[in-house]
Amino acid sequence: MNRAPQSSHAEIVEWLVDFLAEILDVPAHEIDPATPLDALGVDSATTLVICARVRDELHVPVRPRDVLDHFTADALARHLTAPLPARV
Repeated sequence: MNRAPQSSHAEIVEWLVDFLAEILDVPAHEIDPATPLDALGVDSATTLVICARVRDELHVPVRPRDVLDHFTADALARHLTAPLPARV
């Protein structure tokens, strides 16, 4: 099972870019999904907002640590659509 089974990697990237554009008040076409989020102006408070919005809109639990470990829109989308590890 994927973390966001109804959404593809490309859809999550697009959603993240649109959301970042909204909260950072920049046009979406100016956000490169490979740009580190801190270079875009994402700080710790914005990271918490990202986690809350991903949880609320995509129905995927994500921790601030997940955002920090996958600190581009592309990497975070890849993380959110990766299969969950098997439980032991």
